[in-house]
Amino acid sequence: MQYPYMQFMHTLVMSEMIWKCFRCNLSFKDDKLAEMHKEISDHSITKVKTIVA
Repeated sequence: MQYPYMQFMHTLVMSEMIWKCFRCNLSFKDDKLAEMHKEISDHSITKVKTIVA
């Protein structure tokens, strides 16, 4: 029973790219918002791949 469940879970899991400010612990899905945060706060933004179920 566990084998079909694992196959099913592999098809549902997708990855998504987000931008993250590790200093503020904020994450942004839109690159324009990440750039705005970078300009306002002068923090560096890093592109991160997350796993979305």
